[in-house]
Order: sequence, then C-alpha cells, then structure tokens
Amino acid sequence: MPIQDLDDRVNILLVDDQPAKLLSYEVILSELGENLIKANSAREALELLLKTEVAVILLDVSMPELDGFELATMIREHPRFQKTAIIFVSAIQITELDSLRGYEAGAVDYVPVPVVPEVLRAKVRIFAELYRKTRQLERLNAELEQRVAERTAALEASAARLQESERRRNLAMAAGRMGSWEWDFATDRYIWDEGQYRIFGVDPASFVPTEAAVDALIHPEDLDAVREAARNAAATGEYYDREFRICRPDGSLRWCLASGAATLDERGRPIRLSGILHDITERKRAEQALQLLNEELEHRIEERTREREMALAQLFEAQKIDTIGQLTGGVAHDFNNLLMAVLGSLELLKKRIPAEDARSHRLLDNAVQGAERGAALTQRLLAFARRQELKPETVDVAKLIGGMEDLLARALGPAVMLGKHLPKDLAPVRVDANQLELAILNLAVNARDAMPLGGSLSILGREERIPSEDATAPRELPPGPYVRLEVVDTGLGMDEATLARATEPFFTTKGPGKGTGLGLSMVQGLAVQSGGAMTVRSEPGKGTTIALWLPQAERAEAKAEAPELGAAAALDGTPDAGPELTVLVVDDDMLVAAGTAAMLEDLGHRVIEANSGSHALDALRRHEHAIDVVITDHAMPGMTGLELVQRIRASYPSLPVILASGYAEIEDAAEYGALPRLAKPFRQAELAAAIAVASGRAAGRDGNIVPFQLPA
Repeated sequence: MPIQDLDDRVNILLVDDQPAKLLSYEVILSELGENLIKANSAREALELLLKTEVAVILLDVSMPELDGFELATMIREHPRFQKTAIIFVSAIQITELDSLRGYEAGAVDYVPVPVVPEVLRAKVRIFAELYRKTRQLERLNAELEQRVAERTAALEASAARLQESERRRNLAMAAGRMGSWEWDFATDRYIWDEGQYRIFGVDPASFVPTEAAVDALIHPEDLDAVREAARNAAATGEYYDREFRICRPDGSLRWCLASGAATLDERGRPIRLSGILHDITERKRAEQALQLLNEELEHRIEERTREREMALAQLFEAQKIDTIGQLTGGVAHDFNNLLMAVLGSLELLKKRIPAEDARSHRLLDNAVQGAERGAALTQRLLAFARRQELKPETVDVAKLIGGMEDLLARALGPAVMLGKHLPKDLAPVRVDANQLELAILNLAVNARDAMPLGGSLSILGREERIPSEDATAPRELPPGPYVRLEVVDTGLGMDEATLARATEPFFTTKGPGKGTGLGLSMVQGLAVQSGGAMTVRSEPGKGTTIALWLPQAERAEAKAEAPELGAAAALDGTPDAGPELTVLVVDDDMLVAAGTAAMLEDLGHRVIEANSGSHALDALRRHEHAIDVVITDHAMPGMTGLELVQRIRASYPSLPVILASGYAEIEDAAEYGALPRLAKPFRQAELAAAIAVASGRAAGRDGNIVPFQLPA
C-alpha cells in the first residue's frame, strides 16, 4: 500500500494501557502511511484529542480508571468528536449486551483479540479514507461557497454599475447634451426628439427635419463626409459613427458626434438608421486647450533639455579642466625641481669658465635662457592649474600699464598702434602685479598675432558695480565693486567654434612651435584666483575683446610703480655670502638637494643634507648646536615641510627655517606663524638673500622670498 502524501495523512489515536499491545497495533497499522498517536491511559487520550484532529480512535475496552465504554461516552459528549470513528479492541469475550452498550457509547466497530492484522488494517483504512474524503468534501464545499459568494458579489456590483450607467445616461439625456434621431429609408423622413432640436438650435414648431434642411445646418467642409458615411450605413447596415460641425441659425458653431445602427428586415436588408447625437463642443475645446498646453509643455521641455545639456556640457568641461589642471600642476611642480637643478648647476658652472672663453659663455647663456623660459612656462602652467602662489597687493592699474608701455610697444611692433583709455582716478585692484603684467603682455602678443597686416590695440578700464542680479556680468562673480579692464584688437576675430575652445588648455590657432595654448588659460586662472573673472567676445573680421573683472581695493594702499618683470630681476650683482653658516638642506629630490648644497657651498657655507623630514630631525639631534638655518622642501612623502617646521619649532624655537617649493596648497599654514618661503626655481642670489632674511641680515630686498605673515 503506498504511503500517503505528507499533506494528506490523517491522525489515528491508539489507546491501551499495555505498551506491548500498543506496539503491536503500531506495527500492524504502519503500512497505512498515516500518523499514529499512542496513549497509555484514558486521561492521556483525552489530552491528545483536545490538542489534535483525529480521524480514527482504536480503543481498548478494559483499562484502569476509565474503561473503554466510559471513555467513548466522554468523547462523544464533546461536539468536535461526535462523528469521530471509534473501534473497540477487547480480549474478553463480549456479550451481545456489551456490544449494544458499546454501540450506544459511540463505537462503530469491534475487533476481537487475537487481532487479525489484515482485518484491523482493513477496518481502520475504511474509516480513515472516509474521514479523508469527508474532509476533502468539506474543503470543496467551502471553496464552492466562497466562489458562489464572490460571483454573487460580482453580479451585484455589475448590476449596480449598470444601474448607475443607466442613471447617468438618463441624466445626460435630460440635460440636453444628447438627442435621439431616426432616418426611415422608405419614407426618407427624419424623426427627432426634443434634445436633437435643442442641439441644432432650431424650433420644433417651425423646423421640419428634411435631408435638405439638415444638410444646410452641417458645416460645408464636413457635409460630404457625413453624407458618404450615412449612405454607406444605409447600404451595408454597418455601424454609423461620425464627428462633424454644425452651424446654428444664431451663427454659433458646435461639434457633434452622431452614432447609429441600422435596423434590418426579415431578409437582412436595412430599413432605417437610428442613433443618438452628442454635443461634444466642450470636449473639443478641452482637447484644443490640452493640445496648446502640450505644445507649450513640449516647448518648455525642449528648453529645459537644452539647458540641462548645456549644464552637463559645462560640468563636463569644468571636470575636464580641473583634471587637466591637476595634471599640469603636478607636472609643473616636478618640472620646477628639474629647473632648480639645471639653473643652479649652470650658474655655478659659469663661475668656473674663464672669462676669455666667449663661446662657452654664449652656450651657457643660451642654456640659462632656455631654462628661464622653461621656468616662465611652469608659471603659466601653475597659473592655469590655479596652484601658483600669488602675491596679491593693491595695484594702480593705470600706472602699471603706463610703466610697461615701452615693453608693449616693442612686443607689438610698428604695424600695430597702441591706445590706452584709462582714467587717472581709476580705482586700484587687489591682484599679483607681476602676474597681471604678464597677463596683459600675453594678451597683447596674442592680439598682435591676430593682426598679421597690422591694426590697433586698445586697453580700456572702467569701474563697475555688479548688483545682485546683472545679466551682463559673468555669472560666477558675486555682487560688489570691480574694475573692468578690456583689451580690444581689430584682428581677424574668431568664429563660434574657435571661441568656444579659446580658453581650453593647449588649444592654439597658431602654427607648430609658435604657441603653447596656455596664454588665455593662464589669464583666466589669474582672474579667478584673484576673485574675478574673464570674458571673451569675438566675431570673424570684427576683432576680439577680452575683459578682465578684478575686485577693487582701497585707494590708499595703491602701488605707485610698476613691478619688475621676473622674480630674479629684483636681485642685482654678486650675492653677498655673509658669514659662514651651517645649513641643513631637506629635500626628497636628490638632484635639487645636491644643487642647493652646491650653491650654498659656493657661498662659503657648510651643508648637511637630509632626504626626508625624519632624517632632518635625526640630523638636528646629532648637530643640535651646529646648525644655523634649515631649508626644507614642502611636498615630501611621510612628513611635509610644514609638519617638519612644526616639529622644529617645538624643539628648537629659535632656529630659522625657510620653506622652498615650486607650489604648495598650504591649507593649515595659519598654525605656523610667519614663515619665509623661497619659490622654486631660485637662483644663487635669491638663495643668499633668503639666508640673509632668515638669519636676520636682510638688507631690504626680498626678491623671490615670500614671508607668510599669518597668526600663530
């Protein structure tokens, strides 16, 4: 016999006070595949019944406490077990009177002892299957009742919807928005209700709805289509549905929807066309308004899409420029270190070549000039990357440009006429004077190259105050007072494509070897770093106008003279070595450290080298009282120059320290107080001046030395 599925098995309760008999019943009935539950007493059997749903109870007649008859009576008194099958098992000879008593107590059968396994299994199987089928039938009845209830609810809901639909239709007809009509093909008569007359705006007492009269009310542009649809429905019996316009006698125009169906005779031929007419004027007006709104919405979406695309393009461009800026800044920093070693070595080498060796001196001068041009290029790269250490000061723009007029004239050449329009009382600006001079010179050279046949270059300046909202000013500028400096040329100009890329790094319209493509990028970087902005306007054949917006400064602090172009120009003659000092040089680049040490030794100083901050601290501990000055790079692995300064000041507060770096984004410099900085690449004279400043022998010249005057 196959084992029952786990979900379909029933429970069979075996009750006997003798464990051996319970075990024998379990062995016999195990083949049925049902759940067998055993109880050793009447009390245990009652407890199990209250906890478990039981299909068949196999009950011993003779048991202590309660016999089988009494237990069966108690089971039958419970409402849950009134139909549960109870089979008595007894080893005692049962009389007919006992049998009647057992049946009265609720037994359904008897099994005598010794038990015949096949008989017991057969009887139990019958009642288990009966219980299982009864349970399945109850489930089916419950499901059927549920389905009937759901179907009844659906029918009731459908009937309610139908009634609601009929009610709404009657309300619509009563409101006069719909009318019914009929066209009899045999008599060619039209039959209208009151709603039909009301829609057409005619008087039922005077208007006769003939074909000609009705056609006169239909819009001329729709008449042919309405006629064709009606004739087709009359000929074929097909459903009639048409939208058209009517012209009322009062001159108003209404939209209508006519729907109808043909009535057929016994031969299947259409004899009349009946239907309804719906005034859909309001719906058409709503559709037209919705169409206008959709068109307006589409237009707005197109505008927003264009704005979003422009914003994404600007974001992408900004990210690209920032990435290139980080790259160029790092390259420029490393290049400064190389130039440091080259310029220092060339300068020392020049001292060792005899004065009469003119050719060697000329070659050295060429090498120095090339290295200085490389240094100028790194300044442009750092300005573009916005990592150049600017030295902002209050500058009189009119005097600065006046001081470089001869330089501009030589740069422009005789074919270009230079004009200036700068008010004498033009407000000063806060900017790095050297970099502003370099930017103006750069713009002038670009303008000259854009005028191969000659022309004019004008430099204009005026004061402007940007209010909170000014569409003409650059969007990135905050409100406030500015000086607007314009460089205007009459050159070839730029088309839109070239103008869009004009400020991109390394983009140039000049031939190979004639431009780096960093000029405008450097100028823009200077303007932004100074708190201003740069704009470019140009048209082909109409020249170019480049405007620099620079924030105004206090007039009392304006610098009166134009600064010298180039950092090294501030130091003239042979450097003053001063007394012999012991200098600790800290730099992770061995070439730079060696070059700096060579220049110091040439000045007569003693040098101790360290390639990291930790090595420098070790050297200080070994030579605690011998070191007079420390020169340290900033960007070093493990410990930066500023961190080294902090450690030195904590242990050796009186020891002078000079920070030497190509650039440094010093975010926490305020913690270190006044700290002189020597910008790379520096010359021997600048190094000597820095030593003098740090050791207290400054003679009023700072050259390439930038002190940080910051609160500790």
